[in-house]
Amino acid sequence: MSMRFALATFLLFGTLLIQSGSVSAQTQNATSGSRQRVVLYGEENDPPYAYLNGAVMAGAYTDVLRRAAEQLPQYDIEFAAVPFKRGIEMLQRGEIMAFFPPYLDPKRDWVGRYSVPIIDESVVVMCTQQFVRNRVLMDYPFDYIGARFGNTSGYKLAGKDLFEMARLHEVTLEEAHTAEINLRRLLAGRIDCYVNDRLAAETALAKIGINPADIRNKLTETAVLGHHQGAIAYAPDDQGKWPYRDDFAKALDAVLLQMHRDGVIDQILQSYLIY
Repeated sequence: MSMRFALATFLLFGTLLIQSGSVSAQTQNATSGSRQRVVLYGEENDPPYAYLNGAVMAGAYTDVLRRAAEQLPQYDIEFAAVPFKRGIEMLQRGEIMAFFPPYLDPKRDWVGRYSVPIIDESVVVMCTQQFVRNRVLMDYPFDYIGARFGNTSGYKLAGKDLFEMARLHEVTLEEAHTAEINLRRLLAGRIDCYVNDRLAAETALAKIGINPADIRNKLTETAVLGHHQGAIAYAPDDQGKWPYRDDFAKALDAVLLQMHRDGVIDQILQSYLIY
């Protein structure tokens, strides 16, 4: 074999190795870069459940979903924040695929699907001691005629009967953006009653700096309106905008159910208990 032929053979073989390595690297990069990006929008101001901490989504639901995301390596899951009312509107218009944590509500028949329930919440009515004094409050909301109610913007927790009474001017309903604002107004006597989840209210009161003994002297829980389950609501997708939606939802549901069975979700929620 001549030196020239040997050199040509070596160069050709080396070139093929380089090309083969390049193709292999491209294939590996394509595989590692093939994770489906999913954006989950969460309520921006509902501590301890879902809220912005600086520029980062936080809260019990967010913690649960981040833990679940660790079990779904095929998806690149991101979190974004939006006010509750706007989030519901964006979901209904099909501008976002998923929003958490609306309650499972059959009245929202436009929702494409819900995830499995994530967290159970207890909705209660809180009123000032001054309002409660000399009143018998057995039948909500009909025993509350004349009351000034606070409401978090976009929330329907107070129930359709109270909203109808507000329409008829039998009660006053004033909206504010957050639970904290509503509770400050309640403590100041600017409103008489407020409806929200118990843990959300306790978290807001702790942030305000009210200790439990003072709360009991100023406010009283007058009714438990029910126990609701928060979940992810998925937008309708008749146009196939998110072809991966159902596969993602099924995979996430399977992980969430296992987290329930293993007690992981209870452990996460326990870390947020205030009193």
